[in-house]
Amino acid sequence: MAPQKRQKKIQFLTFDETKRLLGVIKDKRDRAIFMIAYRHGLRASEIGLLQKSDLDFKQLRIVCDRLKGSHRGVQPLQADEVKSLRSYLRARGEDHSPVLFPSNRGVGISRKRLDALMKQYGKLADLPPEKRHFHVLKHSIATQLLDAGDDLRFVQDWLGHANIQNTVIYSHLISSSRTEKARRHFLKLPRF
Repeated sequence: MAPQKRQKKIQFLTFDETKRLLGVIKDKRDRAIFMIAYRHGLRASEIGLLQKSDLDFKQLRIVCDRLKGSHRGVQPLQADEVKSLRSYLRARGEDHSPVLFPSNRGVGISRKRLDALMKQYGKLADLPPEKRHFHVLKHSIATQLLDAGDDLRFVQDWLGHANIQNTVIYSHLISSSRTEKARRHFLKLPRF
């Protein structure tokens, strides 16, 4: 019998770590990138796919194209996201690139560059080295939404997961919240 492959531990940021990370990012483009990736649970490659036309400032929405079999979706933008995006676009000036976050070559910013930025800003924010990977942002919003009391179906929809099993993995990561909820629940039950 072959040995079972050990699953890699999912890394995610606490709310305080997320706040520290976003707090050290002063560059307007990078701040917009990290805020959008975190809030909407986007992978690095999905950030590179974003087009300026995916933003709707009148309706305060963003179109999120997903990869890896996930569903495309339209999500609301929060006021701080709109402010960050507008500030970035003003600083970017007039150009003819349809890409929201272009590289120096004019194509979407690469996964490699985003991971390098995460390492740079993660170090500035004093994040543990194992949490200095761009994909940690997607894991962070998932766990934080569940920890805040949102249900699995909402988080599944928010992340664009086609299969609920891809979302369920996050429910096991919020044990501190689960422990506290269990204690409160069992206090209400009869004692044996």
